[in-house]
Amino acid sequence: MIKLFVSDLDGTLLNENKAVEQHNIDALKKLREQNIDICLASGRMDNEITKIARDVKDSFHRISQNGAYVITNENHSLHEKVFHHELALKLYSLTNLPDKLTIVCSNNTNFVEEKTEIVEQIEKFMFFPIEVEANMQTEIGLSLSPSKITVLGEDDQLFELQQELAKAFPDEVDTYISAPKCLDIMPKHISKGNAIQVLLDHLQLKPEEVACIGDSFNDIPMFRLTPNSFAMATAPEAVKKEAAYVVDSVSEAAHIVLEQNKPSHVS
Repeated sequence: MIKLFVSDLDGTLLNENKAVEQHNIDALKKLREQNIDICLASGRMDNEITKIARDVKDSFHRISQNGAYVITNENHSLHEKVFHHELALKLYSLTNLPDKLTIVCSNNTNFVEEKTEIVEQIEKFMFFPIEVEANMQTEIGLSLSPSKITVLGEDDQLFELQQELAKAFPDEVDTYISAPKCLDIMPKHISKGNAIQVLLDHLQLKPEEVACIGDSFNDIPMFRLTPNSFAMATAPEAVKKEAAYVVDSVSEAAHIVLEQNKPSHVS
């Protein structure tokens, strides 16, 4: 029996207008009716996930910033992880380059050194404003405790940066291409997969009792946790190869889960 359903947000549960379509809301309700718990897992901040939950008039377990934070539907914090400030400073210095945009994520706020036209465009995809911290190098370790550093740039440049970071900090950071032209840098061992395991331990569930759905490379760690994994049809081929199923929507995945949970499918 599948007892927990985990969904990514952007490109999965959310459409291009940052909204959850009615057929997906209905699917989540059907899962609820069958006593299947729900978790939203995203590279977004927790306050953004909470807003989405309010929009669909429900409360969910929440995994934010690719697993840096794990919070139950009763707002009990199970896990949080931030960079050591010296490492954060090194990473910021290496990534804050003229041809790239570096965003520092600290708890529930994104920060940049300067509000530019590009930053204003990026804000359209977010639920809360990006704040300006002109003294980023000084404030990291003081007022800022980064849990994620996001670098935006051309895909080939980000892939090259990803390789450089893997060589320079093999035991200190993990990196994920979380969306086109977007590289997320996380503390080591922070992933959606590890975060789900924290939640499973809390709920006393086994990996085979969870289903998950996503569309990007940062979703692969959770695909590898459970045999009940779903990739969106719009995902890159390398991501789809990691999943057990390929579907067009969260509602389609939910339908498969509900069918699998019927008595005739349960041994």
